Amino acid sequence: MPVAGAGSSFSLSCKDFLYQREFTVLQLNSTVKEVLYSGFPDEFWIRGVVTGLRRMSSRGHTYFQLADPSPSGAQPPAVVDCALFAGDKAVIALEAGRLGDVFDLQNNTEVRIRATVNFWERSGRFQIVMKGFDHSFSGDSAAIHLKKLVEQLSAEGILQEIGTLPFPRLPLTVGLVTSKGSAAERDFIKTLEESKYPFRVFARYATMQGLETADSVCSALACILSSRFSQEIDVVVLTRGGGSQTDLAWFNDERIARTIAQLPWPIVSAIGHEIDFTLPDHAAHTRAKTPTHAASILVDSVAAVDESISSMGRGLVSAFSPRIRMERFKLQSISRELSSTLKSLPEKRMAALRRIASEIALAAGNRLHVSERNLSSLEAEVDKRNPDKMLSLGWAIVRNQSGKLLRTAHDSKKGDRLSVSMQGGTLKVLVEERE
Repeated sequence: MPVAGAGSSFSLSCKDFLYQREFTVLQLNSTVKEVLYSGFPDEFWIRGVVTGLRRMSSRGHTYFQLADPSPSGAQPPAVVDCALFAGDKAVIALEAGRLGDVFDLQNNTEVRIRATVNFWERSGRFQIVMKGFDHSFSGDSAAIHLKKLVEQLSAEGILQEIGTLPFPRLPLTVGLVTSKGSAAERDFIKTLEESKYPFRVFARYATMQGLETADSVCSALACILSSRFSQEIDVVVLTRGGGSQTDLAWFNDERIARTIAQLPWPIVSAIGHEIDFTLPDHAAHTRAKTPTHAASILVDSVAAVDESISSMGRGLVSAFSPRIRMERFKLQSISRELSSTLKSLPEKRMAALRRIASEIALAAGNRLHVSERNLSSLEAEVDKRNPDKMLSLGWAIVRNQSGKLLRTAHDSKKGDRLSVSMQGGTLKVLVEERE
């Protein structure tokens, strides 16, 4: 195998070694390292898109991947691990300062760097070590592509359209677009269930990575819009879990943004993690950091209404109770005064006054009874509207074997096994007949 820059003595020793046909892992890795270092004895320039950036604060080193640019968020042809050690970073930052610039690596930016090869023979790990940075280089990348899309759609008013919709105070009926069986779906549903509020979720599944992403997501949203329960939907959540920037870049398609802008409900976008931004985040009514955060937004909204109703109930009780006690005290005082007066009157007039006093006492008692009953009704009405107690009022939640909520008897058929949640526990039932 010809190797650029390799000396003849090395070539012979390497060839003789390989003809042994048996060697240890360390011997193999050490030879690969010698071949690699001989093939790339000097620093070289390489350009690509920064992804997977992470900083090690304890030593000041920075690690990332460099990927070949890919159009419209497609999978990159190749990636390579990179390291920027603290000492080299200081030199590069100083050079940037002399040029009146600030050195700051960012995900999804295309860069041109000077590097050397590095191979750890004990682990067989290959990476390149960044030694310099081309401050004058400006390439096209996924971040630039996203920025251009945002600018274009903002100019058309597409990204502002759905923001005009009010966010519902009680978003209990939710449309969900995600990947079936994904961690994002599980985290979202689990957070809603743990709240104990009576959420209903209508899921439509889509491909969340790859060439079919845009078509699949738009189709799922359209399916919710055309479904028989579309009029009941309060909010729609579009979510997937974390991934590399190239994985998430599949969402940077203007077809998704244009579809979102035409929908009649507020959309919550929860794609990736907190540091990740995609086009739906700009087009949606609300951006959530994670799938769990998206569910928490809905739970918090319902909890706010719950607390408001409870507060109103407490206010009603607090406002009426003292007044009722005061009226009772007044009536008791009047009754005592009448009894005292009656003793000093002739028997005939006393009997008449006793009758009048009895009627007054009876009427007063009735009035108090009616007032107390009305107050009890108000308390009961407030208590009934508490979502925590809806199950205790006779509500039941029916799900099929896959956990999907059923609204009508037509959603089941003979032989289905259903789960019925109600106060006191859950029943497992078998459908024998539908009437």
